[in-house]
Amino acid sequence: MAAVVLTELPSFADRLTERGVVEEKTFYARGDWVAPADMRQSFMDNARSALVLMTDGFETRADWIAAPLATGRRRAEQGVPLEAVLHLFRLGTELLWEMLLAAARRRSPDELAEFVDSVMVLWQATDRVSTAMVEGYRSREIQLQTRVNRRRERLVRVLVEGRGVDPAVAADAEADLGLPGHGRYVVVLVVCDLTAEEMGPVPELAALGVRVVVAPYRDRVVWLVELGGHTADRLAGLLAPHLRHRAALSGEVDGLAEIGIAYQLAEIALHTQAPDVPGLAVLDDRLPEALVVASPRLAHRLAARTLGRVLDLEDEERQVLLDTLRAWFGADRSPTRAGELLYCHRNTVLNRLRKLEQLTGASLEDDRHQLCCRLALLAHDHLRRE
Repeated sequence: MAAVVLTELPSFADRLTERGVVEEKTFYARGDWVAPADMRQSFMDNARSALVLMTDGFETRADWIAAPLATGRRRAEQGVPLEAVLHLFRLGTELLWEMLLAAARRRSPDELAEFVDSVMVLWQATDRVSTAMVEGYRSREIQLQTRVNRRRERLVRVLVEGRGVDPAVAADAEADLGLPGHGRYVVVLVVCDLTAEEMGPVPELAALGVRVVVAPYRDRVVWLVELGGHTADRLAGLLAPHLRHRAALSGEVDGLAEIGIAYQLAEIALHTQAPDVPGLAVLDDRLPEALVVASPRLAHRLAARTLGRVLDLEDEERQVLLDTLRAWFGADRSPTRAGELLYCHRNTVLNRLRKLEQLTGASLEDDRHQLCCRLALLAHDHLRRE
């Protein structure tokens, strides 16, 4: 029966193409993926492969696999969903069955009965052809996705390195990443060993229409986020519950040309956070720390010049005085409240503050010295972590 249907392949292909064009439009709401001529030829080739398996046996021919592999690869390149291709393959199997059964009914009753008893070979053959098509589709899909990923990673790399000022780079980013050249952007950095796909954006962002591109860069996962009508604070609130790794959010910048600046700001924000502390460090919430982190040499000099001989004390005594100063600032410069925080008497706090003044050579009533002390404490904490 298969040999008979082999001679009727043009009719088979015509009927299936007519039905396939309709099915593709109605079932998938798009009919421009595959030209009818391409569709017809693939139906011919894949039906021939199935019928060859049925007539010659599953172990005698190896050339049958070329057609379904080629079809799978081509449909992946054309962007046809795999479900659509499999749907048309199922239609083809149904039509083959109808044609085989019609040919069998033209034979004797005994031959028809024998045909029905052995029809399992049809399903085995069409299953092999469909499986080969899926293998071709998947392999090509992986190749295409790898190419897309590399392109995305390259564009993200050049943007965070500050080359978005080049109109050609900006145009490529607009075309390939779907990001507008002018817009309100922030950069999110996540320190983790996950891939960009595993670390992808949270669903709430897509629901809000926030455009995000994610790609690895060095030992980070970089998110380029176009805020649209939303604020960076809103974004931080959405991201914070989802980030279980060390992460940072830059300040807002204008357009792709300033993505490099945003990346630098995100790196600074990241360094305001202790290396072993997970969660999102938001630059605009940590600007004093960012000032210190941005210039380690100046931070070291500020701490040394401001705290002076305090830093030369033994570890325990130095830590007591610094903790007292920190508590005093935290208590809005109230010795009583600072004592409550430190579990000591207010007079103890006052004695420690006087000793700090003696060692630093400046009065804590001086506004400028207070500012320097606050920054010096931040610098000391940061330098100690380093």
